[in-house]
Amino acid sequence: MKTHDRLFRRGISALVLAAAVFAPIRVLAADSEIAEGVSLGGRAMYFRPKDASEGALSGGAQLRIHLSHMLALEGSIDYRKETFGSTVVDVYPVQASLLVYLMPSSRLTPFILGGGGWYYTHVRAPHESTQYRFGPHAGAGLKLSLNKFWSIDGSYRYLWTRDINSEDLAHPAGRHFSDNGFMLTASLNHHF
Repeated sequence: MKTHDRLFRRGISALVLAAAVFAPIRVLAADSEIAEGVSLGGRAMYFRPKDASEGALSGGAQLRIHLSHMLALEGSIDYRKETFGSTVVDVYPVQASLLVYLMPSSRLTPFILGGGGWYYTHVRAPHESTQYRFGPHAGAGLKLSLNKFWSIDGSYRYLWTRDINSEDLAHPAGRHFSDNGFMLTASLNHHF
């Protein structure tokens, strides 16, 4: 099994384990129809680098721990594959975000978010390499509580990350690819 496949599986396992550990922290009132507590969900993710003409669609998972009606912590892991000429790059964004809900008692609430991400990056070119990059992100989104157990949400976030470095026969001194860009997510979440 490849290292990056193992990393993705470990990340998903860590999110599931954290959901099981934090489920007793539930802050949802029994008669409320607004989904809160701890949530775990799968998500679709679209990422487009700043200088690219198109982006790529991929998937991932997110775990949210609602600290109050207004605040939540989010941990997420996604996968994306990018191609720059003959260089293929696998990226696993692992992000931690603070979410602030602007209308917390409403079924449909906008939120703002900010945080940091760690980007495990495997570059496949004639000279393969693995890079660990960090970068902040900020954005906004909408959450719709379907009932006290399910919600859907979507978000936009802009990522500022270090460049991806690559070496190949045509560029023995190396090349740098900008990985700043925007990420769109859509998710279905189950609340514990």
